[in-house]
Amino acid sequence: MAKREPVLDFEQSRKRVVDFFGCDSDFFIKPLLDLEWTVKESEDFFFLSYWTKEGKKVDAVVVKKGGQPLIYKTKDYTMVVAIDCVKIGFVFRNGKNIMAEETESL
Repeated sequence: MAKREPVLDFEQSRKRVVDFFGCDSDFFIKPLLDLEWTVKESEDFFFLSYWTKEGKKVDAVVVKKGGQPLIYKTKDYTMVVAIDCVKIGFVFRNGKNIMAEETESL
């Protein structure tokens, strides 16, 4: 019996998915095959909304490249590249920033 290589299997599967959609692979892939979803345009932005199995609505901002939303469609599937609720708190030491005069009132 051949030894399973989960990391290699994951990377090969990921490559097959991005090859299938014909796109770059600089993002994570989150399969939500059975959920309802929609994409709406609002001024200069596109928003992806999908509903979890519990009925909770999740909103994400669609990523654009060259002014176009990264939405890839095939006959049976659509892949939307979006930013889904990722928040990063950057912590810096005061006095090390180069724009201190402009931000002192914060």
